[in-house]
Order: sequence, then structure tokens, then C-alpha cells
Amino acid sequence: MAHIPSEDAVFSPVEEDDERSGRLEVCADLNSSMEDLLEASVALDDSTVTFKSEVAVLYPERAGSGVGDTYTDDVAQNQKCKEKMEAEEEEALAIVMAMSESQDALPTIPQLQVDKDEDVIIIQVDTPETLPGHTKAKQPYREGAEWLKGQQIGLGAFSSCYQAQDVGTGTLMAVKQVTYVRNTSSEQEEVVEALREEIRMMSHLNHPNIIRMLGATCEKNNYNLFVEWMAGGSVSHLLNKYGAFKEAVIINYTDQLLRGLAYLHENQIIHRDIKGANLLIDSTGQRLRIADFGAAARLASKGTGAGEFQGQLLGTIAFMAPEVLRGQQYGRSCDVWSVGCAIIEMSCAKPPWNAEKHSNHLALIFKIASATTAPTIPAHLSPGLRDVTLRCLELQPLDRPPSRELLKHPIFRLNW
Repeated sequence: MAHIPSEDAVFSPVEEDDERSGRLEVCADLNSSMEDLLEASVALDDSTVTFKSEVAVLYPERAGSGVGDTYTDDVAQNQKCKEKMEAEEEEALAIVMAMSESQDALPTIPQLQVDKDEDVIIIQVDTPETLPGHTKAKQPYREGAEWLKGQQIGLGAFSSCYQAQDVGTGTLMAVKQVTYVRNTSSEQEEVVEALREEIRMMSHLNHPNIIRMLGATCEKNNYNLFVEWMAGGSVSHLLNKYGAFKEAVIINYTDQLLRGLAYLHENQIIHRDIKGANLLIDSTGQRLRIADFGAAARLASKGTGAGEFQGQLLGTIAFMAPEVLRGQQYGRSCDVWSVGCAIIEMSCAKPPWNAEKHSNHLALIFKIASATTAPTIPAHLSPGLRDVTLRCLELQPLDRPPSRELLKHPIFRLNW
């Protein structure tokens, strides 16, 4: 083992003067280089904290070979390096996201297929008249005959979700079944129109982190929305069964959640009900898909959309952003807030705000709407994951980074 001298050690002169001289010259060069490096890495007058690399420190070759003659030159040079790094970062993210968008072929159910030139979204089965936006079934696809309903896997206010099987191919599916008969004709029309919009929206989505639709039928008093089967169940189901996730799992799922949201937001869609119950996992436990677009809505513009909706109280209270509960304008950033809430849920197997202890929904709404701080973040989270969570849970909507920007955070780089 090499002997490490103490601070008080005295070095005796050696006979090899030339060798010692050479070593001293190398040390001098190293000291000089360190001084140059420290001088070049002086912080700029910029209090903004970003996800970007410290270019001048980590990549001195990109920052130039020496320090500029003036402070202004330093600022300009470092700004140019920063912009170059941001461009490279954005390009790398775009390549990675494009590569990750390949996915297995979706199973085909012949009776649910429509001609490409038909503007049809729902197939009617055994109904006397054709409704707008529907088409008569060319082949029967009836419950209990061509497809079988299995165990219930979810229950909502107006719908139930079941496992199902296509008899002809054996394909396993999930079916969301909605009874559309209501007390009044106006209520019924509202339900039908909401279903049509959900189905129309889902029929145009194609991303590895978005649940895929197999087709939809209208039979008797039910709408049946068939989607691909995710054998792992929901994140909430897994949390109830196995407990809180390890951080590596949380980061993996959050990365995929943000990718799916980035795709939706770039297509002018906000989900409005991001939570563990609407995040489905495949049989391997590795693939996450966003599901349930019953509360989703289309945005009018391609901008950041911090305030495009107002007064529409849709979603699950514990995961809703304060501006939504206050009846203020909201947009894409309300989904980003929900991502932060989902991280809390995955890390402690409980919803944020101790929501399970609030039997009074109005009290919970008031608590979140009047909050001056974010919900409690578990202390065991690493600094990196805690940072992502805090950024999602900024109280001001405009302070929350877009989904695509959050994907550049260092904790997600290992997935690039």
C-alpha cells in the first residue's frame, strides 16, 4: 500500500534534480489549469435553477480554451455553450422518444373493424335504428355470444370495467361498460356525447404509454368500449397488494407517465384524471400505459395552455391541482401537478393530502384549494426524485415545467 504523507511531512531533496524538476513543472501546469478552470466556472448573475449541465465545469473543452478578456465576453460565451447544450439535449430526447415509440401490433377483432374510408366510431348491435356517428354491425358481436364478460376489475360513478374474452380469437380484453339510459333525454344525450368524444379521442391515439382501443359497440342499453388487456392491473392495485414501490420502480413508471403525457399534450389533449388507478401495467411489470379518457378534453391551442378551461371540476379530488378546485382557469399544467401526486402515491401507497382520512369531500376540497404549500413529500425520497416532485407541485401553474421538459431531468437520463 502506498504511504500517504501527513500535512507536516518534510520532503528531503533527492539526487535526481532533473526528475524532480520535471515533476514540479507538471504540478505547476496542473495548478495553472485548475486556476483557469475555477476562473472559467465563476457563476453568472442568473438565479434561475435549470436541469442543464454546468458546461464550463463539466465540459471545459466546449466552453473554450481560455477566459475572455472581459466579463461580457464570458457571459456571451457561456450563454452560447448553454444554448448549444440545450439544443443537443433536445435533439437527444427527440431521438430517444422516437425510438421508444415502437410497440407490438394490436390484436385484431374482425367484428370490431370498420372500413378506413368510413367516419365511424361505434358499431351498433341489434338496434332498430342507426344513431348519428354509429354504423350497423356487418357481423354480430354480442355479449354472451361473440364475446364473454369476466370478473369486474373496476367500478366508476357511471361505468363498470370487466375482463373479457373474444370467443373467435381467444384475445383477452378489458371492456368499459356504460349504461346510457338516464332519467331525462337531456341527461342521456350528455352521457352519449361524452362517450362518443372519449371513443373518438382514443381512436386517434397511438403511443406506447397510452392504452389502445380495440373497438366500441352499442348494444341494447350499453356502450361497450374494448381496450387491450393489461395483465398487471393498475398501479393502485399493485400498491394495495405489494405496498409502496422502490425508487427505481417509481422513476421508471414516472418516466413513462411523462412520455405519455408529453404525447397527449403535444396533441392538444389534457387527461384531467391522472392517478394510480388510471395507470395500467403489463404482465412484465415494466410497461405503463395511461388509461381512462372519460375526463379528458381537447385544448383549443398548441401553446402551453396554463388556462384554457375554467369551472369544470373533473377528476379525483386528492390528485387535482389547486387552481382546478378554486374554479380558476387551467390547462396542461394540471396534469403535471397530478404527476407529483402520483409520485407521492407510489412512494407511500397512499394518496396525497392524507385523503383516505377525509370522509368529507368538501373539507378536502377546501384544504387543497386554500393550501399555501405542496402536499407532504415522503422524507425517504432521494434529492433527485424529490426535486422532480416539487417541480410538479409548484403552486403556480406557470411555474410547473412541461412534461417534455421534466423528461430532461438527470434522474431520467438512465432511460435514454
